[in-house]
Amino acid sequence: MPKLPRAVWILVLAMTINTTGASFLWPFNTLYIHEYLGESMTKAGIALFVNSALAIVGNYIGGKAFDRLGGKRTLVISVIGLVVASVGLLLFHQTFVGYVTMLGLIGFVGGMVFPTVYALTGVIWPKGGRRAFNAIYVAQNVGVALGTAVSGQIAAIDIQFIFIANLILYVLFAIVLFVGLNWIQAPEKKQQKEFTTEDVREPLSKESVRTMLYVSIGYALLWFVYVQWQGTFAVHTKSLGVTISEYSILWTINGALIVFAQPLLAPILRWFGDDLKRQLLTGTGIFLVSYAIVPFAEGFEMFLVAMVILTIGEMFIWPAVPAMAARLAPIGKEGEFQGYVNIAASAGRMISPTVGGLIYDLSGMNAVFLTLIGLILLAGIVFVRAIPKIN
Repeated sequence: MPKLPRAVWILVLAMTINTTGASFLWPFNTLYIHEYLGESMTKAGIALFVNSALAIVGNYIGGKAFDRLGGKRTLVISVIGLVVASVGLLLFHQTFVGYVTMLGLIGFVGGMVFPTVYALTGVIWPKGGRRAFNAIYVAQNVGVALGTAVSGQIAAIDIQFIFIANLILYVLFAIVLFVGLNWIQAPEKKQQKEFTTEDVREPLSKESVRTMLYVSIGYALLWFVYVQWQGTFAVHTKSLGVTISEYSILWTINGALIVFAQPLLAPILRWFGDDLKRQLLTGTGIFLVSYAIVPFAEGFEMFLVAMVILTIGEMFIWPAVPAMAARLAPIGKEGEFQGYVNIAASAGRMISPTVGGLIYDLSGMNAVFLTLIGLILLAGIVFVRAIPKIN
């Protein structure tokens, strides 16, 4: 098996640092806005909505900029933007308007980074295939594990320090990329490949479109459910006496499991074979078990059990959905179908904080629990209807 090229290793290191920096912020956004700025959960949800919405815009612009300006120029623009935004957050986080503005800017320029890095990885190591992109994915989860572990300890001293740490990590991210770009050699654009008759498939069938729609809806529902761990659950755990440090450990374990449990999960996934329907439904069932435990959790230990179970479910579902999109996509539509599932995930992440916060403010935590369990069951029903004939 070929080793990762030096240029890919640079991107892996850079994305680890980038995600570590981001992990100093996202677990504490809701907590900071609600507890330290004194705003409602609904307003905290609006702030995260703005961040996610602008991240979607950033993803789109980042992809377009990569095609027009090239990967290196787009990365330079994005990274400079991240540093500027994090400086702004450090200076203006004491007010809700300042916090939302800078958080939105971080979402936008941070959103530009991801498609650029993924596209650049594919360009500089086209023979790497899944292994190239999996290296970036694992790097992100290493960053999540490191960032949440350290940020919890820093926030326990003074939550204001997380903004300083975030800036330091983004500056380090910029340094690694600016130095590393000297070793990243991306080939010049080639002329558009002419398609032959062998590349042409039949037009999309109604069944494929229907299946993709249902899978995307189920995926969005589960992302809505998942993101509540960063929203209402953060406040709920604190009300039960779970410390900020302990809460961050939950996310550290989440990232560490994703990285280190892959060898244990591999035999199970081989047993599933190509049966993506069963894989999706199994993961959804595991999600249900996790969220059935949370309402009865009264301390850190039970929340830890719920998080471990949730992470196992995530490892079943998150890879299966893009695999389903790849299976359904005709030639020439692969990117478009992957776009559908990414839009679904982004929509779930964007809507979840606002709606979850509103339910919390109006009806309390029990209503949130019932809503989430209902959405998981609905996602399972959607998956059953989506793929009745596809194994």
